[in-house]
This record gives sequence, C-alpha cells and structure tokens, in this order.
Amino acid sequence: MRKMTFLAIAAAFAVLVPLASADAQRGRDDWRPDNRTDWELLGTAQIGTRLERDVIEVGRREGRFQSIGFTVTGGDARVEELKIVYGGNESEVLKVAEVFKAGTRSRPIDLAGRGGSFIQRIEIAYRAFGPVKIEFFGEKRRAPAWVELGCHRVGFLETSDVIRVGRREGAFRALKLTVEDSTLRLNRMRIVFGDRSVQTFDVRSAIPAGSESRSIDLDGRRRTIERVELEYIPTISLKRGPRVCVLAQEGSDAGRGGPGGGGSSPPPRPGRR
Repeated sequence: MRKMTFLAIAAAFAVLVPLASADAQRGRDDWRPDNRTDWELLGTAQIGTRLERDVIEVGRREGRFQSIGFTVTGGDARVEELKIVYGGNESEVLKVAEVFKAGTRSRPIDLAGRGGSFIQRIEIAYRAFGPVKIEFFGEKRRAPAWVELGCHRVGFLETSDVIRVGRREGAFRALKLTVEDSTLRLNRMRIVFGDRSVQTFDVRSAIPAGSESRSIDLDGRRRTIERVELEYIPTISLKRGPRVCVLAQEGSDAGRGGPGGGGSSPPPRPGRR
C-alpha cells in the first residue's frame, strides 16, 4: 500500500513539474507588442513576394534594449536570419530559418549587448509568400538596482572616513552617496578595488540632507570593491553630523548568460507564438 502511494505521488510530481516549467516559459514568451511600457516599436519592413534582404534603420534612441521580437501580418514569411548592428558597428547574427504565419509573432530574442545595446539597424534575410509586413519591437532594458554598500555617521570635526565593503562580487559600474540629517561637505572620494587599484574622484561639493550625489561612473574593468574612503571639507557645527551611505549600481549585463550576456552559448531559435 505504501509503495502504491509513493508511486502515485511520484507520478503526480512528474506531471506537475513540466507543467510549471511550461507556464513559466509561456509567461516569458507571451509578450505583447501593444505593451509600450516594456516594448518599443523599432521599425517596419514591407515585403513583397521575393527572396532578399531588407534593412530597418533604428537609429540611436534613448534607452537600451535587452531583447527584440517581431510580428508578421498580411501574409506568411520565412525568416532566414537577423543581423543586429549596434552603435560602433559591432553586430551579431541570429539564425532563425523558420516560417511565420500571418498574425503570429516571434518569441523574445535575447541580445548580446554589444555596443551597449543601442541598436543602429536590423538587417533581415527572408522569403515572402505574398505581401507581408514585419514589425520589430525592442524590450527596454531596465536600469539595474542600486545596492547599499555601507553607511557612516560623520562625527564632530571629522575629516575622513572609511566605509569597508569587503570583497563583494559584482561588476559595479557606478557609485553614489545618499545623505541624511544634515549637509555633507565632501572634498574627495577614493575607491579601492579588490586588486588594490584605485580610482579617485574630486567632488568638492555640498550634498544637502535628504538628497544624493550625482552618479559617479567606475572603471568598467573592476570586479570588486574593498573600501570607499571619504574626505570631508572641515566644518564647525554643533548640529548632529550627517549620515552618509554609499550605494553601488551593478553593471547592466551582469548575470546574463548566453546571447544575453556575451557568453559562448548559441542564440536560441526565436520560434513562433
């Protein structure tokens, strides 16, 4: 009896796990071109009955794109390949080799992010089976979140501080400071990386309480931050000292594998929806 119960549970688990995975994949693939919050129209190709290549000029737009998708209307088309040309003329070729029926759309196609994912143009090789319109959409890349590395309360007549971060992994691309309670007068900020290399920023500005500094770009080659050294402009005040926090922004391509992160995996076939 126990054996039969165990087999029944195992069989149910084997059925439910693929269903859950399929639901997650459908949620990823079921993008909507009318969702203009996340997707932006990049351009349109009007295609006749022939085998050839077409070029959709996108131009340098505000924002970056982490994936693209396309819709097919008016007729069927076999899309052979897509060539994505980024700013700086770097490019990647995506093999498709699939027929798309009228009224269907591709799955999202992750981009490798070369050239900062600013798309200059899209080149398409296709065979149309009648007049066809293909519209290309870009999924906007969301800005990476800011993570707090550490905070410190500035003491009376204190002229410098060290905020120790530790050997935290992550391709940090920028730093900024937030200030509370009173104005922080900052002279210089020195970033010491895990490999002992250093970047120094002459700030020389006052950051009011309740505000933050501008974003400060870091050398993209660095991988870890060991500590942040702050040098203040001496101030005589009996008020409570400011509380300063250091926040870091991870590189936008961190953690993206395969075609989405410049890895060696081949790009996925776009497929139909």
